[in-house]
Amino acid sequence: MIVVVGSRHDKVAVALVDAWPDAALCAAEDLTRPGWAWRTSSPLSRRWVIDGEVVDDEEITGVFVRRSTVYPEEFLSTHPDDRRYLAAEAHAFLVFVLSATRATVANPVAEGALGDEAIRPERWIAAADDAGLPIAPLRLTSSRLGPRRLHPVVVEVVGDEAFGEVPARSKAVALRIARKLELIWATVVFDGRHRLLTITSARPPGHEAVDALGRLLGRPVGT
Repeated sequence: MIVVVGSRHDKVAVALVDAWPDAALCAAEDLTRPGWAWRTSSPLSRRWVIDGEVVDDEEITGVFVRRSTVYPEEFLSTHPDDRRYLAAEAHAFLVFVLSATRATVANPVAEGALGDEAIRPERWIAAADDAGLPIAPLRLTSSRLGPRRLHPVVVEVVGDEAFGEVPARSKAVALRIARKLELIWATVVFDGRHRLLTITSARPPGHEAVDALGRLLGRPVGT
């Protein structure tokens, strides 16, 4: 089974569930439903609640995270005074689960953060510098200037594959920086001079990346 961790109001999350065989959505309300078991002493006794159903961690091959946090507004059945606390607890528990599951987690989880919060600019800038990759300069000014013509080059990385109508050089560099950051899935953006602009895991995957992610996340663990 592939688990998409997201919201039922997120069209991308719902589309990914529809695109991947044997995929299901784990929404915010699932994080607070009874049935969870996550004992650190025994991986065999770990259980999720996905779309209201209890699923053993052993049955899950991959996880794709379509959220950066759990929001208080998602718990409509909880008293408004308690929603912020519940959201914080649900977020912490989700990070714990994603860091301990035996399944392949496509998105980065680090230092209590998910998604782009786990690959902040200071991380990817340092990694790019270590790898000898040129970085597009950040321009800060108080004057009013017109929009920069960046002519972005977008590369999607899924495991050892790279997608995009771009030169092979850009794909090779994208794979290189993704490995440096230990990312399984990411979108790497360069400017027209092949300088790194940004790295994100929040951008919806394209068709080729969706297919590749389905194969990667649907693969039995250890194969």
